[in-house]
Amino acid sequence: MAGLACSRSADQTRNESGSSVTVGAQTMGRAWVDDKPYRFRAMAIDSIDELRVPVDGTDIEIVQLGRGRLSGQLDRATIGDVAFSKGSFSLPLCATGVLSSTHLTIGVLLGCSGTARSSSGVAHVGDIFINPAGVDHHNVYTGGARFAALLLDPLEMSKVCAGQRALSDPEFWSRQQHCRAADGDAAAAIERLIDLVMTRLGEQKSWARSTLDFWKRSILEAFASGVADFSSEDSGVIPSTSRIVRKVENYVDARRLRPIHISEICANLNISRRTLHRAFEDVLGIGPSAFLRHKRLCSVHSALRQLTPEDARVTEVATEFGFLELGRFSQYYKRLFGEYPNETLRRPHA
Repeated sequence: MAGLACSRSADQTRNESGSSVTVGAQTMGRAWVDDKPYRFRAMAIDSIDELRVPVDGTDIEIVQLGRGRLSGQLDRATIGDVAFSKGSFSLPLCATGVLSSTHLTIGVLLGCSGTARSSSGVAHVGDIFINPAGVDHHNVYTGGARFAALLLDPLEMSKVCAGQRALSDPEFWSRQQHCRAADGDAAAAIERLIDLVMTRLGEQKSWARSTLDFWKRSILEAFASGVADFSSEDSGVIPSTSRIVRKVENYVDARRLRPIHISEICANLNISRRTLHRAFEDVLGIGPSAFLRHKRLCSVHSALRQLTPEDARVTEVATEFGFLELGRFSQYYKRLFGEYPNETLRRPHA
């Protein structure tokens, strides 16, 4: 499982329908419904069987190498046609086989109490493994480990990385690769984002399609960022920084009813992430991520001023505009507007 491991048992299958299914004489929690925009399942692991599907759409062979009863946790989710997961296991094991015959699989080693080794050599925490469709893999773990995994159409990853010369080329994702992220925090960022998104999916709400799309793209970009330094960015002539910033503003304003991700901007404006960052620092003195956050905060502020506590909750409005961490959102909001969002909501407006 190229840098993959696995996690949770006690079957807990969920989706928006909340319906239950029975397999034989056993009730398996709530059923997944294929026509729903997202699926989420959390399970405790007590045997190698659960690890054979480390992320939806995969099927591999697991051989337990260490003595004892295996334990761990596996959380799997799907948004649209993109599947992602986070898992852990407690004992040494070997994972082999073709992860998927039709889709690209990307794995990240989040932690390991022993040594992890792939077919390309020793793996370190934070390493990212790219496994194209139909390609065999072989991983050995001499201790317990934690992992995150992503399964998707390789063309979708190329689109997310538009503006980055190597990563936007589908050929890049068609080769089996073992990448070492230059950013040592990449794995932690991926894990944290997956935890946040899965927590929200576990709430079983009817999330807006735009919200789900934003979460999905955030997951994709988090994985892509780990290998971004694997390729060199363009170093040619940089277009007028003011013109770049204005184009971004126009693009965001035209889509103000939904959150926008940096990768989407780079793809649609055909510029690299580095060029975009330099343009914003030069013109506005802040990076593009901070700018987009400010735009979203302003959208929340405007929405709250038009609502009353009886109409909506701050949590719902913040989530609609792409904020997952409500505690941090409140801090950003207070810093920008001098009051907390619930104060804005309660304050009388003309």
